[in-house]
Amino acid sequence: MRPYQVGTAAAIILIAAVAMFDSRAAFNPSAGTAPGDVGARWYPFWAAAIMGVAAVVVVYRSLVTPQAAEGVFSGRDSVFAVLKLAIPMLLYATLIGGVGWRTEEFTYTVIPPLGFYIGTAVYMGGFAWWIGRYKIWSVAAILVLFPLVIYAAFELGFRVNLPKSFLYDLGVLPF
Repeated sequence: MRPYQVGTAAAIILIAAVAMFDSRAAFNPSAGTAPGDVGARWYPFWAAAIMGVAAVVVVYRSLVTPQAAEGVFSGRDSVFAVLKLAIPMLLYATLIGGVGWRTEEFTYTVIPPLGFYIGTAVYMGGFAWWIGRYKIWSVAAILVLFPLVIYAAFELGFRVNLPKSFLYDLGVLPF
C-alpha cells in the first residue's frame, strides 16, 4: 500500500506546485484592483500551498508509519465504504450543471441545475445525515447555512462567480 500512498501524494504535490507556479502573481504588489485587495490569484496560490503541505505530510506518515499486513480492500465492506463516497460525489458533480441535452431547436432538462451552492448544501447535508448520523436539525442548519456562507465568501468576498441554480434563473435565490 505504501507505494500507492507515496505515488498519489507525489502527484498531488506536483499538481500543487503547478497551481502555485501558475498563480505566483499573487505576490505582485498590483495584484488587486482596490486598496487592500489581494487579487484573484491569492486564494488559488494558498489553497495549492496547503494542499502541497498536506501531501508532504502524507508522504512522511506513509514512510514512517508501520503498514498493515492486510490490504485496504480486504473485504466487501471496504469496497462499499468507497462506493458510499464515490457515488454521491459523482452525483454532486453531475447535478451542479443539471442533467439534460440540447438539440438545435430545444433544450431538454431532466433535472434542472442545482448550481454550486445548493448542490454543495445537499451534498454536505446528505453526508451529515447518512454517514455522520447527525440529528435532523443539524442537517437543516447545514442545508441553510452552507450556501449562505459559501455565497458570502466567494460571490461577495472573492467576487468569484460560481454556477448558479435554476432558482437563480427564476429570481428566487441570489445563487
